[in-house]
This record gives sequence, C-alpha cells and structure tokens, in this order.
Amino acid sequence: MSSIDVGAAIYIALKPILKIYTIIFVGYLLAKFNIVSMETARGISNMVVNAILPCLTFNKIVSNISWKDIKEVGVIVLSALIFFTVGTTCALITNYVTPVPKKWFWGIVFVGLFPNISDLPIAYVQSMGNGTIFSAAEADKGVAYTCIFLFTQSFLMMNFGLWRLVGLDFRDNDHKKVEDTYSDLEEGSNISADRSSMMMTPSHENIEKIPTLVKPEPAHFDPSIAEEHEMSSIDSEALVTDEDSDNNSNNNNNSNTILNKNKSNIGNSKFDYIKPFQNDHKSQNNKVRSRSTSMKIHSDLNQVLSSPSILENTDEHNFERRGSMGSFNIKRRRGSRRGSKRDSINEMIAEYSVVDKIRTGEIDLSRPLTLTEDVGTANAKLANVLSDGESDDDNDEGNGASMDIIGSNGTDLDRIPTAASNVSKHTKRNRFVKKYHLGWLIYFGINFIRPASLGALLGIICALIPWVKACFVNTYVHVHKAPDGEPVLNFLMDFTGYIGNACVPIGLLLLGGTLARLKISSLPKGFIRSAVLMSTFRLVVLPIIGIAWTNKLYEIHWLDNRISKFIMILTWSMPSATAQVYFTAFYTPLEGDHIQMDCLSVFFVTQYSVLFITLSIVVTYTLKVELHV
Repeated sequence: MSSIDVGAAIYIALKPILKIYTIIFVGYLLAKFNIVSMETARGISNMVVNAILPCLTFNKIVSNISWKDIKEVGVIVLSALIFFTVGTTCALITNYVTPVPKKWFWGIVFVGLFPNISDLPIAYVQSMGNGTIFSAAEADKGVAYTCIFLFTQSFLMMNFGLWRLVGLDFRDNDHKKVEDTYSDLEEGSNISADRSSMMMTPSHENIEKIPTLVKPEPAHFDPSIAEEHEMSSIDSEALVTDEDSDNNSNNNNNSNTILNKNKSNIGNSKFDYIKPFQNDHKSQNNKVRSRSTSMKIHSDLNQVLSSPSILENTDEHNFERRGSMGSFNIKRRRGSRRGSKRDSINEMIAEYSVVDKIRTGEIDLSRPLTLTEDVGTANAKLANVLSDGESDDDNDEGNGASMDIIGSNGTDLDRIPTAASNVSKHTKRNRFVKKYHLGWLIYFGINFIRPASLGALLGIICALIPWVKACFVNTYVHVHKAPDGEPVLNFLMDFTGYIGNACVPIGLLLLGGTLARLKISSLPKGFIRSAVLMSTFRLVVLPIIGIAWTNKLYEIHWLDNRISKFIMILTWSMPSATAQVYFTAFYTPLEGDHIQMDCLSVFFVTQYSVLFITLSIVVTYTLKVELHV
C-alpha cells in the first residue's frame, strides 16, 4: 500500500467520525421531537441487547478468531483490565483535586472505570475497511477484537455486579425518603379512614379524633374524591372483606395497624446496594405471601400501603383540575408520561427508576435482575436459588407445600407429593448455598445466561475448537459439507450476520436519543473543573498511555498484526460508557433533586463536544507514526 500524506490521513481519520456524529444527530432529533418515545427507546434497547448484539458478537468471533489467536485474546483481556484500572485511578485523582460532590463519588468512579467500547469503535473500524487502510477481512477481525473488549467489560459489569457501584451514591437519602413516604401515606390513609367511619357512624369517639387527624383543607377540596382515589388505587384482591358494612371500620383500623408496623420495620432497615449476597429481610417477608391465600392478601395490602406506587394509577388531570390535595398532589408518573409531547431526563428516570420496588423488597439487589432487559426491573426467576431467609425454610417445611396447593384454586390434590418434593429440593439447595457461602458463585453463573454474555461466550468456545468452527465457516479442518459446498451450519452465520449488521446504526441512534434526554437542572459549585479534568484524562491522557502500552506489546510480539495495534489504541481513546445513564436512572427517585443525573449530563456533554477533535488527532497520529501508512 502506497504512503499517504498528512492531509489524507487527517481526512481518513475524520471521515468515520463525521458519519458517526451524523447518525447520533439523527437519533438526537428522533428523541427531541418525540418520534421515538422513551418507552419505545427502551424496547429497542432491549432488542439490541437480547438479539442484535449477541448475533454480532457470535458472528464476528466465530468468523475471525481461531485457536491461533488465543494469545491476542489473552492480551486484549489483560489490556482491558489495565485500561479499567488506569481509568479508575484518573477518576480518584479527579475526585481528590476538584470539588466532586460527595453524592457522586461512586458515579465518577464508574465514569473512569468503564468506557464506551461497543458502538463507537465498531463503527469506526468498519468505516475504514474499504481497502484504503484496512481490508474488509482486517476490519472484521478488528470488530472481533472489539467484541472481546466488550465481553470483558460486560463480564465485570454484570457478572461481578459492578454496575451496582452507582447505587452507593443514593444510600444517604434512603432512610429520609422512606420516612417521608410513610408519613405522607399514613396521613392520607388516616384521613380517608376517619372520613369513612364518620360517614357511617358519627360517634363521640370519631368526633374526638377529628382535630388530631384531619388537617385544615382548602375550600375546593372534595373528600369524596380523595376517598375514591385512594380506594381505586388499591388492588381489589388486597381488600377482600365481607359485604356487611359494619366491618368497614375494623378493616380501616387493621390497615392502619399494618401501616404502622411496616413503618417501624422499614425505618430500622438498611439499604445496601453493593453487598450482593446478603438478602434484605423485607424481601423474605414478601416471599412468604405466596404460601397461602390469607398470607397473600396480607402481603399485597402491605406492599400497596408501603409504596408510593399507590398513587400512580390515577387520572392526573382530574386531580389537577380540582386543585392541590397535599400528599395526594401527584407528580408526572408512568401513566401520564406516554402522553407527553417531549421526553426529557425526567421521563428517563420515570422509565428506569425502581426505587419503590427496592424499598419494599420487591427487588432484591443481592440477586441477579431480569436476564432479558438492558436494566432489569425485577429479579430473575433463576435467582430464587439465592434466597437464604429462615422464614422460607420454616415455611417450606411441614405445611409449606400443602399451603401452596390449598391456597391455589383448582389444584389437583394428587400433585401434593410432587410439590412437596420440589419444595424440599429448593430448601436443601438454599441450605447448601448458605452453608458454604456460594451466593456469589450463583450470582456470577446466572449472569452468564444473559444473551449478550452468552453470545460472546458461545462464540469464543466455537472459535477455539477447530472442528466445531469448521461446522460454521470454511477452515483447514475437513468436515462434510452441505450440498451447496458450504459448512452445514453456515446458515447460522448468515442469520447472525444479517441481524448483527443492524447493531451499530441502531446503537448510535439510541446514543443520540440518550444525549438528547440529558438535562442539567443544577450545577454544583466548581463542578465544571471536575468535568473538564476528567474529560482530559479520558480523551487525552488515557490515549497517550494506551499508545505507550500498545507499542510495548508490539515490541515484545504480544501483538502481531496492524489491526490489533489499531484497535488497542482506538479503545483507549473512547469516552465513558453511556450505559451509566440507565444505571443512574435505575436508582434515582422520581421526587427530589437529581444531582447524580445532573453531574453525569455535564460529563457526557463535555466529552462528546470534543471527542471528534481528540479522536481525529489520535487516529491521525496512529496512521502516520504507528502504522506507517
């Protein structure tokens, strides 16, 4: 290949960036004009994570990596670990020398820890595979190397649970927000219960309660609306009572008793977002509700009364038309956001936030989340083996199995021995896990079933076994061919390649939509210095370190080809991972300040504003000095 001048090298380096930024800008416009809503964007993101990305990684790894490349694979994994470590060190230095808010310490650690090594480097190297710098085969091998980087990051982020680092910034406000939530709900519940009893039997005892429980109301406040709203928000199954109206007062008193007990329990609880293998006692209490119908009713009522979601399924416009109602003044929630004309960061928080489920124990962060979502909204069913509560063991023994069956409608009694056997196996498994402290291993293993991890893992296994690889692509190993002369399983390569080609453009469109929804509500004093310094570390200092590290690997022949050297330098030049936006929204409450999202928004705006400059310089230098083109 003939040598090119500096001007041509600059153009070749800049052209892929212009294409990438154009796609990102289209995604920005799609989100800005609400052509793609937040709910739709999340569905597309789930599709990418669960179908398109696994196909891309499997196809590129099987096609371009063999057992002969095992040294390069090991070097990439080692380099990724060093890359993450150096980035974390830069984040700690930034935190030490600049005024990073204490509520975002773990956020900046995550910014330094994980870069964006999926869409951007793949798009960049594919754009250069036209024969001018790299051939199409070299570009495909470069994509395969990038998938190894991505697999290493996903391995640390999901299997080791490092995505939960973001949640450590939200620990300080947990107790206060839980107390405020219960205070508001208790006030509303008492008001409604008292009015209900007053309407039925205005006794002397009720008259004495009025001054202490009912606060002065606005002139436009309609008690019947408040009562109707509260009762309609509660699941009918959770409030099954006799038809006799004389029992209404007793039911209201029982509800208040349950509410007070739950308030005292949650007020004393602790929320641990990082210790992944220590179950929350509230989660165990929620599991017991499935043992019988009566226990299910009690737990459902408990969960409804102890969660702000009691206020979500209400016609917001009717309440706004009738005026403010104190604790019943509803914020924009999931029910109303679908009709919004323009999505913003608030809609992103409303879409991904599961703070209410974490507080009530419906989501247990010590167990893996849903395996088929980008950011799970519930625990994976396979994660039930991680339960270690004594209440489960106690209920599983003796009457546990019979309660399950008797409490279910239409259950055949002949199935009781089978159910009892399953419960017994489950109990033994739980005890074994607890006895030998294997919760971390189960958490680690279950996350391998995620489609993104599974696609890369299967691709590596098939690629490193010559006879298995020969069933997918043509190799030096002889296996029987299909009638068309292609390997028998070559149709799977066509399938994965066809779907995988959509990964990069869709990913870049989603990236543009994410940037469009970022919003800076307030900026901590002096924080701009933190953003500038960390962006300098990420986009200037780390590429220099990456070039030095790559040259050392090339000198000792740990890297033997041009494309591996280029991918290594390119990866060290990437900005921070945009997945942090979704992880932060996962922990962010709907109400209150969003300082973590504000800080993250500043970082991404800063980095992507200068990325096209820094990346062009790095790539131009690499082409002329390192690759000698």
